[in-house]
Amino acid sequence: MRIGRMIGLAVAAAALAGTALRAETLPVEGIYAAGTDAPSRARSIAIAGFAGRGGERLAFAIDTALRGAVIEGQPWFELTFSEPPRGTTYTYDRDADPAAYLGDSDAVMRGIAEVQWRDRDDGTKEVEECVTRDDRGKCSEKKKVNIPCRLREVTLRPEVRLVAREGELLYGKGDQLTTNRRFCKDEEGSPSVDSMVEELARQFANAVRFDLAPTQRYETIRVLESRKGLSKSDQTAFRTALRLTKTDVSEACAVFGELKQRNPQNVTLLFNVGLCIESLGELGTAAQFYEEALAISPRKPEPQEGLGRIASRQRAERQLSLRYDDAQR
Repeated sequence: MRIGRMIGLAVAAAALAGTALRAETLPVEGIYAAGTDAPSRARSIAIAGFAGRGGERLAFAIDTALRGAVIEGQPWFELTFSEPPRGTTYTYDRDADPAAYLGDSDAVMRGIAEVQWRDRDDGTKEVEECVTRDDRGKCSEKKKVNIPCRLREVTLRPEVRLVAREGELLYGKGDQLTTNRRFCKDEEGSPSVDSMVEELARQFANAVRFDLAPTQRYETIRVLESRKGLSKSDQTAFRTALRLTKTDVSEACAVFGELKQRNPQNVTLLFNVGLCIESLGELGTAAQFYEEALAISPRKPEPQEGLGRIASRQRAERQLSLRYDDAQR
């Protein structure tokens, strides 16, 4: 069977599964790696007391973010609070025995989040004010005035640690995040410091989530469309393949495969066939096509991005093995 036909028939399965495609794109779905490997061994996490003014908000933000980590329909972590977060009344001890907080969990996450904020002058804004009203109360004369404004700046300094039952540090992260809001004298009230802290806590928590858990995502990746170097008849066939990506992925990939056989050094076709194969999950073979394309055109971004996706998916496979192999011991 011809290579192009083999690719086409395999991709047909994805198309028949209800995959929605955009113009000149192919579907790619996979599990992409977490930023760190070690936490994959922890199937359950106890979130313990977080110190500092922003500690409680950070604890709940991390809990929410990690509960959103769902892979193949299953939560990546089982999460519990080992004790209610106690905010500023809790003293954070980095060297505390994690066993005191673990319960039945594989690891405990503890942390601290300090908050600082200040207001400073931030110029003025020009507004119109009514200076004269008629006997019906309607404004008859206005003037422009400058209203003083202030800038509220809030800084969150979060730090978290994830420690295994045996005492091994699986993960640690700290940061300094800042946001600001401008407000002027003609406005009601001023920005809420708590809401600004909550925004920063969510930002940090989302970064923690992507560090700790893989991501499953569906993408539509655009094929290359250059016909440079193809004969007139092959250009015609190539245009047909581009149109087919909108309606019949299997046939589009079949045509790309046939054209690649006649044009083995064409970067566009090497990439497009590699993308067809990547969409099937045949990552090693897809990587070979991308590498061939880069050998001809080293600065081509699309095959570089393809290799990046494949490397992340292969790393995710190792993380899945780490997680489930440990669970069976």
